[in-house]
Amino acid sequence: MKILVLSSTPWADDNSFGLSYSNIFDGMEGLQFASVYCNPGQPDNPFDMVCFQITFETLVKNLKNPRVPTGKTVDKKKPDATLRNEKEQNVFDTARKLRWQVMFWVRDFVWRVGRWNTPELRKFLDDFKPDIIFQPVYYSSYLSDIALFIKEYTGVPMIGYISDDCYTLKQLRFSPLYWIDRFYKRRKVKKLIDRCDILYVISQIQKEEYEKIFTPVCKILTKSADFGKPAPERKAPDGKIRLLYTGNLGSGRWKSLSLMAKAVEKLNCEGYDFELNIYSATPLTEKMKKALSGKGSYIHPPVSYETVQKMQQEAGVLVHVEGLSLKSRLSVHQSFSTKLVDYFALGKCIFAVGRDDEASIKHLIDNDAAVVAQSADEVYNKLKELSENRDLFSYYGKMAYECGKKHHNKADMQSMLLEDLKSVCEGSN
Repeated sequence: MKILVLSSTPWADDNSFGLSYSNIFDGMEGLQFASVYCNPGQPDNPFDMVCFQITFETLVKNLKNPRVPTGKTVDKKKPDATLRNEKEQNVFDTARKLRWQVMFWVRDFVWRVGRWNTPELRKFLDDFKPDIIFQPVYYSSYLSDIALFIKEYTGVPMIGYISDDCYTLKQLRFSPLYWIDRFYKRRKVKKLIDRCDILYVISQIQKEEYEKIFTPVCKILTKSADFGKPAPERKAPDGKIRLLYTGNLGSGRWKSLSLMAKAVEKLNCEGYDFELNIYSATPLTEKMKKALSGKGSYIHPPVSYETVQKMQQEAGVLVHVEGLSLKSRLSVHQSFSTKLVDYFALGKCIFAVGRDDEASIKHLIDNDAAVVAQSADEVYNKLKELSENRDLFSYYGKMAYECGKKHHNKADMQSMLLEDLKSVCEGSN
């Protein structure tokens, strides 16, 4: 079966998209892939696939000089420095941090008038001859346009996969520019989703909300792991309790972590023994650094994924946080953190901060898979209880593993996915 994937970033295991999609399809036999992607970067994954790259920079160059091609076939086996454009990426990263909406409209305009629909792209599609399109759904007008073109041009069925709320109006924003952008792009998102035969979503909350809006059948698909073995035996630490957080600090997460830092400092002053280590690539302001520091709390620069895995094995408690403000909660209310699956597979005690209207936190509460604190007082009280009742370490470690086994088992996920792929392909013949 030949599967075509259109993505924003390259399918590479050094970014979240690539890691997630490699995890979804890893080990599935009889599948061939083609990747069309629309940003700088080099594909790097375990699959043998053909790739085609289009970028904002090449579209701009082509508008100046029509002889410059906008897209090209990429050999993922041959590293090519010309595929990367750090300057272009940095410009839009800066715009994102500073909320420069106009910059993103400029980008969208270039994609709208740019000549991405080229003979080279059509030849790439003709040569690959996909049986099905597996389409990540983005909050993006131009990616939706390209996906709809590919769907129409190839005439093959399409399965969609959405992991963030790209459609509803459940957001707390006061900028009129934001809402102009939202109303425009959600129309494109709906048009794309309505062309899908199945829509995979990432959480139960998202499934319940989108089933009321869209026509395709909605099913939950998340990152998965092998839970075929018994839960690993985990002993509670005898002395110091080491808490580990690795990840980004956006969407109000740093404020939730600051509550933990304050609680750790207070508990340590009272004679308890905690250590909170935070590893993040998120640029920190002085205010954030001050809020995340204290007696027993330490901020570190990011480390490799392999190092993270090693540290998670050695940590006493794995930390997951979501924002507590209404704005933060609404922005992630449908999203599920994929790193929780890694936590479940380790069978370790998880300490989470967040509210039960956020999909990740609700999942943990519904399955009793973590110590969950929903306020500053609960952060302090539940950390204290964890220190005084060390039987909770093994209990929550076991419950985390059972949650993974029930909801995120790789064999079950891939069985469902393969059955759906075959069913959709056969239904189109």
